[in-house]
Amino acid sequence: MTAVKKPEVYTFDSKPDLRGNLTYLEELKSIPFEIKRVYWLYDLPEQQVRGDHAHKTGEQVIVAIKGKVEVLLESKKGDLFNCTLDKADKALYIPPMWWGRMIFRKDTIMIGLASDEFDENDYIRKRSEFK
Repeated sequence: MTAVKKPEVYTFDSKPDLRGNLTYLEELKSIPFEIKRVYWLYDLPEQQVRGDHAHKTGEQVIVAIKGKVEVLLESKKGDLFNCTLDKADKALYIPPMWWGRMIFRKDTIMIGLASDEFDENDYIRKRSEFK
């Protein structure tokens, strides 16, 4: 039996100096999968809700590059995991089969790294089908 993966908060390596901060990640070292897709969200109004879905097999790591996003996750068993992303070196790993909902502050820029190319068949968009 395969163990169910759980969400996890990561802090990426940073190199601050007088010129500013440099934060970076390395595939399969900083995150647990090969990156197949990168996406970003921006120009979001205050309290905008995004997500409200789960992925059957897809894994993601998300980072609030600017601003703040509150992330609410729930497993099929009802386990809850909530966190706030508000620093560019802080990331959230979202494993498959966790229902996710994100609430954005105005002017937030979020980047997402995904284990799979976009495939609508990987999405569970109806909560009744998830539970």
